Amino acid sequence: MKEAVSTNRLKISYTVVLHVLFWTLFFGVLTFISTQTLPIGYALKRNILVVIFNATVFYVNFLWIMPEYFERGDFRSYTFAMVVMFFLAPIIQYLIEVTLFKVPEEISVFTYNVRYVIWIGIQIFIFLVLSTLLKMAMSRSYFEKELLELRVRKFEAELKFLREQINPHFLFNSINNIYSLSLENSPKTPEMILKLSELLRYMLYECNKPKVFLDQEINCIQSLLELFQLKFHEPLNITFEIKGNTANKEIVPNLFTPLIENAFKHGDFSVNKKAFLEIQCMVRSSYIYFSVKNSKSTITIPDMRPGGIGLKNLKRRFEINYYPGGQLRLKEDKDTFQAAMKIPI
Repeated sequence: MKEAVSTNRLKISYTVVLHVLFWTLFFGVLTFISTQTLPIGYALKRNILVVIFNATVFYVNFLWIMPEYFERGDFRSYTFAMVVMFFLAPIIQYLIEVTLFKVPEEISVFTYNVRYVIWIGIQIFIFLVLSTLLKMAMSRSYFEKELLELRVRKFEAELKFLREQINPHFLFNSINNIYSLSLENSPKTPEMILKLSELLRYMLYECNKPKVFLDQEINCIQSLLELFQLKFHEPLNITFEIKGNTANKEIVPNLFTPLIENAFKHGDFSVNKKAFLEIQCMVRSSYIYFSVKNSKSTITIPDMRPGGIGLKNLKRRFEINYYPGGQLRLKEDKDTFQAAMKIPI
């Protein structure tokens, strides 16, 4: 909070300095030009008045008329206020010069006429246009920044919801497996509960971070494979190939878990002895390639259980975190299903 306040103060100070420099430069240029033909005393007084009037119309438009009327869509009132300033400011400036300044006769004869009023009006018009354009540019930049912040907050909220959705979904599937083992009085039930406890500890405490190390995700996959293997009496046809240097590579947590769960859910391991699961993780210089390929059951049995959360969740999280550089492809044929992702690093 203090840092934000300090940053805002710094920006305001920087803006004030820029504006002061601009008006100082404007006064200096006017003085340099006018002193070529006018007495220096008169030129200084007139130029001070010119700067005051132009700065007044600039900031009245910038700080009051634009926010009060233009940005609220009241263009009729805005146009009226601009017209009033455009005609009133040159007349007031002209009257002040004529009545309050001691103008040498040789200057007043050739200067103070309708053409001079028009020239003052042109200056006023230029600064009104400049203040309008500057305010529009700053407002657009501000609204674009606000829109970007809103989008970021929206994505953060959505990611938080998706991350919170992962653990209950994983827990639901795992408890179903443990329940099946408990019905059989399997001696593997305590070991399976212990594996589940380890995985949940990782998911609850480590996966709340925006990024985790790839090695942690690989360990999670290996524990998950062991957990699923405990459900079966015979060793499953599972291969897990890792290539490349996985050290110090960071990714979004729980990208791989839904693919492993999906493979076991549809891999037909319980009845098909030829069922297989092939997992590949390859680390290249600029990306990580991860693939899960599994066999499919030749018999389609409608699954009436609640589900379908995992892959939908995964697709959305992948899109938010890695689009457009990353790629996620799902490929399905009669006998196999493959999910592959390319994660930029």
